[in-house]
Amino acid sequence: MSLEQPHSEGSLPPELIQILRQLLGDQADSAIEAMRQDGFDPSKLFESNGQGTDPASMSALASQVADLMASSQPGQSVNWDLAKDAARRTAAAAGADPVVNDAEIDAVQNVMRIADLWLDEVTEFPATGGPVLALSAAQWIEHTWDQWQVITTPIAESTTKAMTGMMAQQAMEHPGLSQALDEVTPMFRSLIGALFGIQIGQAIGTVSRDVFGLSDIGLALGPPKAMAQLPSTIKKFATDLDLPDAEVRLFLAIREAAHARLFSSVPWLKDNLFASVEAYAAGISIDLERMETQMRQLDLSDAETVRHALSSGVFAPAVSPAQKAALTRLETALALVEGWVDVVASAAGQNRLPSLAALRELVRRRRAVGGPAEQTFAGLVGLELRPRQAREAAKLWAGVTDQLSQANREAIWAHPDIMPTTEDLAEPDSYLERRAERQAKDAAVDAEIQAFFEAQED
Repeated sequence: MSLEQPHSEGSLPPELIQILRQLLGDQADSAIEAMRQDGFDPSKLFESNGQGTDPASMSALASQVADLMASSQPGQSVNWDLAKDAARRTAAAAGADPVVNDAEIDAVQNVMRIADLWLDEVTEFPATGGPVLALSAAQWIEHTWDQWQVITTPIAESTTKAMTGMMAQQAMEHPGLSQALDEVTPMFRSLIGALFGIQIGQAIGTVSRDVFGLSDIGLALGPPKAMAQLPSTIKKFATDLDLPDAEVRLFLAIREAAHARLFSSVPWLKDNLFASVEAYAAGISIDLERMETQMRQLDLSDAETVRHALSSGVFAPAVSPAQKAALTRLETALALVEGWVDVVASAAGQNRLPSLAALRELVRRRRAVGGPAEQTFAGLVGLELRPRQAREAAKLWAGVTDQLSQANREAIWAHPDIMPTTEDLAEPDSYLERRAERQAKDAAVDAEIQAFFEAQED
């Protein structure tokens, strides 16, 4: 029995037949017949938007499915080719993205040299000796692309797994549908990979038009030991603030170089941050009721509506208690990074940058609440990269510097087990007291263990 043949509810619309064959391939006829025999109307699969199977809606959906299937990459949780294309298009749509000229390249290299000279006075961590880059938004996408894949792949894989699991759960209620879904699952994964590609690409493209360098979101995004600035973005930022362009560029260069030094000198830090992202991804689940509600409101014939739905998180996962704990660990680590950079950059610029206080406060607020780019990324991918306790972390690091020394401050980064905790950030003024108490307890335990072994030897 072919799809075109009539059944108890009439023939399927030709547009629906086209979609089903794109999705099910050679197995389309047998899969649909199995659903019919089980009493399941195949057209119900496409009525979630509340418009039924009218020709206009089905034609638009068929075109979208065809485009996604044509660009699908079997076996990949994210269609990275589609993602990069979406990133480039999104960045280009935000306006002119001028190519960096030789004068701008020289200016970025000069300002980074000054930043490194000033940082030598206020931190024990040495200069990275890495490349200094002057980037356009398009170039920023290229230079950070590998790290974005590392960050987002665990989230995409876990979400795809949750969604296919959701499908399997629904299919248990309809044996005929179960058979069809078994046949369509590989293609479904490809479609989800394409959708993730669009989502992630749009997020990265938006972020690229709002960043100053490689360190804005607190993660190590660029090549190892690299430092960068986006001259066009920084110039616009300085103009909007009505502050001297030279001071803005210098202050942001100090922050960029400080961030690079930290990640270069603390080898466990990058892996620790990414591990928190993976822990977040591991707990992903899908709120089926929420998704169904949103999908019913989605007009598939309107491409702009579809794009808006993607950007507002139609497929965003529900956040579980385990994920909240992972996000807390991530936010604590990001806050410690941001707080350290804030303290060190401010010390380097002290008595050198007249606008230092204003610049410090502006960047603090930007990082604490998340700029437009970070908010976009959070909405699309479901992951917030904000150091909510950055001020408390800066207060903690400043206290360590004043009461001990910058060398002792840097020594705390030696191992993740001795780093300040979320509780320490809640009470930064008494951090050193609690740290001393913990060290005393650890020393007592070590003494007891040593005494035990010495007694065994006797």
